[in-house]
Amino acid sequence: MTNKFKVINGLSRKARFNITIIVILLFIIITIFASVNQVKQMIEKRKEIAELEEELTWRRNENIKLLALEKSLYEDAGVEQEAREQFNLAYEEEKNISIILGDDEGGAQFDDEKKENYSRNDLWGNIRLFYNQDINR
Repeated sequence: MTNKFKVINGLSRKARFNITIIVILLFIIITIFASVNQVKQMIEKRKEIAELEEELTWRRNENIKLLALEKSLYEDAGVEQEAREQFNLAYEEEKNISIILGDDEGGAQFDDEKKENYSRNDLWGNIRLFYNQDINR
């Protein structure tokens, strides 16, 4: 029988064809592996973006709350509420009660029994009293 394939440069057409097919298949396999790695990286980046967007949303909501609190502090009611909370201020007809835990005496202590009382009109004096009486114990 005669050989149907012509030999050129030491390789037959069939061998050259097979080598070409192997090279193409290797290229396709390498491309698939490279794309799988890229898809994996893309999924990781999407997860990171979702986490960052969630943190951004939380921080924006926190910022909105803080801005609302700041705005409320400019009103008289807000100033009064903060003074009551931070400096334990009260009107003249009200009594401030402090509960001290861990003392042997126990019970409640009335702020009105102290020598100096908070004044409604003297903020810096009240801060000085608060510092001297409550913080410097």
